[in-house]
Amino acid sequence: MGKRKRGANKTGANGSQPTQKRAKTDQSLPNGAETTSLELEKTPFTETLTGEARRREAKVYDLLGSADSDERIAAADALITGLLASSETALERHLDNRLFRGLASSRNASRVGFSLVIAEILNQLFGPKNLAKSKYPGLTFDKVLNILVEKTTPSGHIPGQEERDCYFGRLFGIQCFVESRVLFDEESRWPKILDLLLKMADKKVWMRSHCGWVIVESLPQMGQDRAEETLRKLADIGLGKTAEGIGIWMKARSCYPDLKTPAKPWHDPMNPAVLSEVARVLKDNVAQDNGEDAAITKAKQGGWSAQLHFVWDLILAAFIGQEAGGKQSKDQLKLFWTTVIDDGLFSKNASDAQKFRGFVIFQKFLQGFATENAELARELFTRNLMKCLMNQASKEDRYLHRAALKSLQSMEKAVQASPELLLPILRELLGKHGAYDFDQRTNTKTIENLLQWATPDNAKSVLKLLRDPIVVANDAAGEVEKFRQVYAGYVSKLASQAKPAPEALSSGDKTTNVAELGVKELAACAYSIQPQFKPELSEKSREVFRRLLASTIGKVMRRRADAEYLCNAVISVEPTAVNMSDEIKTEQESALKAMRKLLKASKKSDSKNSGASVGLALLYAITILQLYDGAPDAISILQDLERCSEKMKSKEGGSSELLVEILLSLVSRQSPMMRQISEQVFEAFTSQISPEALELLTEPLLAEENEKGYQALFENLEDEDAEMEDAEGSGSEPEVEDIDEDDISEIGSDVEFVTLNGVEAGADGEDEDEDEDEEDVDEEQAEADAQELADLDDALAKVLKSHRLDKDKDAESSDSDSDMTDSEMMALDEKLVEVFKQRAKKSGKKKEKKDAKESVIMFKHRVIDLIALYVKHEAANPLAFNLLLPLLDVVRTTTAKPLANKAGIAIENFSRAFKKARAANSDVKFDAETQFALMREIHLQAAKDMSHAYGRAASAASLLVASSLFTDKENIDGINALYAKTFAECQKGAIKMQGFFFTDWVNWGMGHAANANAGASGQTQGTA
Repeated sequence: MGKRKRGANKTGANGSQPTQKRAKTDQSLPNGAETTSLELEKTPFTETLTGEARRREAKVYDLLGSADSDERIAAADALITGLLASSETALERHLDNRLFRGLASSRNASRVGFSLVIAEILNQLFGPKNLAKSKYPGLTFDKVLNILVEKTTPSGHIPGQEERDCYFGRLFGIQCFVESRVLFDEESRWPKILDLLLKMADKKVWMRSHCGWVIVESLPQMGQDRAEETLRKLADIGLGKTAEGIGIWMKARSCYPDLKTPAKPWHDPMNPAVLSEVARVLKDNVAQDNGEDAAITKAKQGGWSAQLHFVWDLILAAFIGQEAGGKQSKDQLKLFWTTVIDDGLFSKNASDAQKFRGFVIFQKFLQGFATENAELARELFTRNLMKCLMNQASKEDRYLHRAALKSLQSMEKAVQASPELLLPILRELLGKHGAYDFDQRTNTKTIENLLQWATPDNAKSVLKLLRDPIVVANDAAGEVEKFRQVYAGYVSKLASQAKPAPEALSSGDKTTNVAELGVKELAACAYSIQPQFKPELSEKSREVFRRLLASTIGKVMRRRADAEYLCNAVISVEPTAVNMSDEIKTEQESALKAMRKLLKASKKSDSKNSGASVGLALLYAITILQLYDGAPDAISILQDLERCSEKMKSKEGGSSELLVEILLSLVSRQSPMMRQISEQVFEAFTSQISPEALELLTEPLLAEENEKGYQALFENLEDEDAEMEDAEGSGSEPEVEDIDEDDISEIGSDVEFVTLNGVEAGADGEDEDEDEDEEDVDEEQAEADAQELADLDDALAKVLKSHRLDKDKDAESSDSDSDMTDSEMMALDEKLVEVFKQRAKKSGKKKEKKDAKESVIMFKHRVIDLIALYVKHEAANPLAFNLLLPLLDVVRTTTAKPLANKAGIAIENFSRAFKKARAANSDVKFDAETQFALMREIHLQAAKDMSHAYGRAASAASLLVASSLFTDKENIDGINALYAKTFAECQKGAIKMQGFFFTDWVNWGMGHAANANAGASGQTQGTA
């Protein structure tokens, strides 16, 4: 045992972690017999130690210091029971040699376990049972206290850590006396304990706060008379004017309201008359004081610690305990916070350490008020604190940057815990001591994150709070524009981050929908004249509102209810800020009327037809917004929508084809909103899509990825170019905020396939042939660029009659040093202009080709997104299988790997959706002849390309068709015969195919065989 202890102490000197790990390993050894190991003997302990007694005591004390609470409690129970049944000699031996000495040990949880036993024994000895008088007369209070002092007194020249252990052991021992509640049964006991505490506080300054806390815990037990006497003693020795003294005074006053406190240093630390002195004490600058407490100020001052002093918990508890919402409590907190925190810890002369402490106090008080007394929270946002907070949060290199960010995060947590705090905190951050553009000033997303906690109850108040500062602006024109654009960003975040409204809101509930409120505000500011704005909203600001409206709509479209309130928002807009001709106005009124009818019809129809009506109404709403924006094709789209509605109403054919044409025209635009709306509308109509509409949907996938394909897809090039120029023009305006990650993710494929100069992140590592092809393309491109530069050099050399420096040997010598005349200079200038014109034409044409290719690829991405939605909902529809060949063609022919990957994934998702659909409805039947013809065509197409990705896609498509045929067992032979024929042709060398095309088939067949065998065995057992 001795060697083990020495080893533990040696390890502990280097760090506590190894000791703890080894102890846990030791404890884990008897885990298999944990119940028996905790069944400890509870018989009396012997006065003299024998071998058996030593082993018993060693085991119980080892468990008493365990990090496992169950082991500690079991050991404490056995030890207390055994000791109280033992003789006085045995009990004294354990107190002397084991228990009090163990308090000075830092091994695992020794102090905790030993304190548990000592506190209970002290209670039994000197408490109500008073065993010290009846059973152990030799163990008096003074003798037990002397044992504690003797065993925790450092002697000789010992290391600093051992000295600290001794003092902490004494502190824990005194804490045991307090917890045993025996100090105030006799008058002489408390003064002795208090003297020990004060001596420790005076000798070791780092112990002062711990000693003060023990006194605080003793106050409820001692009664008012002893509390008054204790305070007088503390005041006499000068400890009253310390942080510990303030805490003790406050605790005493809360325990005994009629307490007569000493006149000095103060009757009540929260009294306005002494707050300046309290602020000086809490700021830790008492060392410069020359007042009456000079004796204590000359004592050692404690070093700085990141841990907050216990006095702040007591001050917080005092404010929380006051009457909620009382004016007196608010005024008292405001005066205290301004004097002690704002003018103290955040003053100009405050150190970084003091400001850090101020931030920690702010976080503690904010969290405390958030859960207990939310109305007091707004008093914490004072001038100096806010100035320091914004300054430190704005840049990462600031010393207190992390502390400031943590303070901002504490605001978000407080609002999350108590949503009623949102308005007060927003008012302070955006108000007098904050800044309206708070997020931009601090480079954070604090306001944005706070707005997500807006609720239907406070949404209107939040919007009013955001709107009021920018309605009437007296600042410079630039500031007005800036703040109004910031306001647009806030409203957008308010709407896009709103929590989904309950379903009840869609059925006439008058509760505010936060997202609807935000969308309506954005639309009103974008298209309506707002007379309350002084000055009036500029066209520049309106452009920002329109851009953010489109972005917000793309984010909030989640459910049918969202589509309904979006339509209502468009209906509520009065486009007084939009110049419209009579023709446009007529189309707008007609569209609004049609939209109202569709919304009304959706509430009377079943769920299937209702979704289609809402989808059409949503298309009307988006197109009306495009009409307000001046889109050249908006009127034609509205007319197409009208024809589509009429055909659907009369159940005339061709409505789905017309709808697909409209959706394709919308998804062709690089707008997240258009993409989101188009997908949602298409999803509502998937069950009504005709074969002709599906063919129309897949036609763009066959287009070449070049200028020719671009012209085939986008016939009206002039209008398209005009729209692109308008988009570029609007994009050149200064942005209010950076593009969100969400916006980037929504654009998605618009971005990722633009640069194909190497291996994409999502590509398979096995596509070595494709990688080599791309490397060859890059090399060819580099060679072409180099040749282009060489041609430019040659053209310039001919005009200038010069040469490059590396061609001196090949150049002819020139002896003419005469200067050029003015006419020669003009002629030379014209030749140079012509050379660069020709180069610009070549570069412009090259860019046009690149843009055309990217536009075609982007459009194909959008089409595949629609196809993915169709196969998700209509996997069991025979028409869906017509999409397999176009998807395979995309995988084989496209030069953009992300597009090929998306097409392959669409086939895989189709297969998964078909399995689910077949499991839900096992009666699904397909025309065998049509499916076999499709499978044969897939096999023929599979042989056209040996790339790995294409082979996988073809295999998945073929097995998907086979699965559709497998519903009829008679088709099994035909499936296997078709695969066998393809395999035979591959063996003969007639075609080339990947080997996994056939191993996938074998695995698929064996899987079905296993299922069939399992079903047969189940039927046999059921019959038996």
